[in-house]
Amino acid sequence: MENLNLKKSIGNTELCYRYLYPRLTVLVTSGSVEKPNAITIAWSTPLSVDPPLIGILITKKRFSHKIIAHNKDFVINIPDLSHVKGCFHVGSVSGKIEPDKVKNAGFTVEKSEKINAPRIKECRINIECTLENIITTGDHDLFVGKVIHTSIDSKIEDDWAFDLKLFQPVYWRQSKDLKETFQLDV
Repeated sequence: MENLNLKKSIGNTELCYRYLYPRLTVLVTSGSVEKPNAITIAWSTPLSVDPPLIGILITKKRFSHKIIAHNKDFVINIPDLSHVKGCFHVGSVSGKIEPDKVKNAGFTVEKSEKINAPRIKECRINIECTLENIITTGDHDLFVGKVIHTSIDSKIEDDWAFDLKLFQPVYWRQSKDLKETFQLDV
């Protein structure tokens, strides 16, 4: 019989996060329609159903950290596979250095329904949040957002969330040498 205990002990607990990938990629917008900013994030998670809370993790050195902490709102925009290049651009350039990075990435910002932070028109799902709390969790801060409004393109909606045959979100995985995106095989 084959030995099924082939586990390797890596010992380095600080790198354990690598085994939680691939992760859903989101574009988090902040600021205003006149002065928009965005950050590409793979560290987001639902936190509560009642009240509806979502968490995003951002390191203090990111420009978006200051904007969201100051303005107290943000939008989680869920891109699809057609937006991979734009996601890479937004995630590779600071808004401090390139104020028009959202536009340069090929995205259009528009007014959100309920908050001041803009949403990305090309993303077919937008989740508007007000900032409830910031919790320091080591080298990243957890921004706890209360969901105020959600918009979804009705053409991709199924009876539960979105139809994976009609909407393919971006999944991100970074390795030692590569930055890769994946799609689910449905």
